[in-house]
Amino acid sequence: MKKILALILALFIVSPVFADTIGSINYREVIANYSKAKSAQNEIEDRANELQQFLLVKEKEFKKIESPVQKKSFEEQTAKLFAQKQDAYQKYKVKKEKEIDDAIVAAIKTVAIENKVTSVIDARVMFFGAVDLTQQVIKKLNTGS
Repeated sequence: MKKILALILALFIVSPVFADTIGSINYREVIANYSKAKSAQNEIEDRANELQQFLLVKEKEFKKIESPVQKKSFEEQTAKLFAQKQDAYQKYKVKKEKEIDDAIVAAIKTVAIENKVTSVIDARVMFFGAVDLTQQVIKKLNTGS
């Protein structure tokens, strides 16, 4: 019985050695302060504005057409062209967002390894008890070091 009690006590003493270190990041803050994320967001917004301008121009052109047959043909051509432009916009947006997300994940992994952190979670999930890596991740992303 004493051996079992001693073994249990030894496990409690040694268990902190095996404990995981948890880190946290504020993902929103990282996105807001990552220069490439800001420029990617601006590029995405510019492309969305181009789509809106395209529609405005086509609407003005449409109003100038008098023949119902020409209007129908114009609508079909415009709808087809807009669908192509919208598809290209969506693909571009997804590509840019993936590039940013991949860079952020890589920076998080690097900072976690440098700080001997085994798990990283979003700061909104854990209020305390985790090492905040947010500023280090932002620095890593913006300086590349």
